[in-house]
Amino acid sequence: MDQDLEREIRRLKRINAVSLGALAILSVAAFTSLHSGTTHFDVIEVGRINVVEPDGTIRLAISNKAHFPDPVIDGKSYPLRSGSAPAGLIFFNDLGDEDGGLIWSGKKVADGFDAGASLTMDQWRQDQTVQLSYEGGPKSTQWVGLRVIDRPEKPMGPLLERAMKVKKLPEGAARDSAVQSLQKFMTDSGLTPASRILIGKGAEKAAAVRLNDPAGKTRILIRVDSLGAPTMQFFDAAGKVTYELPATAH
Repeated sequence: MDQDLEREIRRLKRINAVSLGALAILSVAAFTSLHSGTTHFDVIEVGRINVVEPDGTIRLAISNKAHFPDPVIDGKSYPLRSGSAPAGLIFFNDLGDEDGGLIWSGKKVADGFDAGASLTMDQWRQDQTVQLSYEGGPKSTQWVGLRVIDRPEKPMGPLLERAMKVKKLPEGAARDSAVQSLQKFMTDSGLTPASRILIGKGAEKAAAVRLNDPAGKTRILIRVDSLGAPTMQFFDAAGKVTYELPATAH
């Protein structure tokens, strides 16, 4: 009986040793896989991928329409994007605030199509200040080109807070009044943006360079129209042509 017991104890020790060895091998393999730095996949199907820093701060979101992130300013999300959500990439700065992005869309509509793509770079604690975009629909290209936008050197958080309150109001006179108050707040607070440089082609198929003043009013316009005719015009602050090439009789 004692011999049987000793044999059983030796057998259990061997099994235990093998089990511990296997566990050690698996642990090393798992650790190596987690820290190797590279994992290969042939295909990944996801709704969204967040690229984050070691402390969890998000730096990039790659997303479909259903999981597209809301704008983030001063660490707070604001569900205020206009229109239907696109798919694309959203960039975030070191604080986790939105810093620009690349988005695209395209669908058929009753009278043709609605399509677009946009690469933007945001000003610090503000909205986009550089945009390279394509806007199409319903039957042709409406705009393709580059915009440079003046943004105030002020954070837009206070404006977004007010916009959130307006969004919660039901449609009607109260909401219309709140929208007007919001627009007045933008003007009075110096938060109104202004397009300064536009380079591109619009629906009229003219290639153009438009240089605007700080109020967003065009002061120089250089165009080559759809037939190839070039022009250059200078404007005063009221929008009146003060000089043009080729000169025309007035």
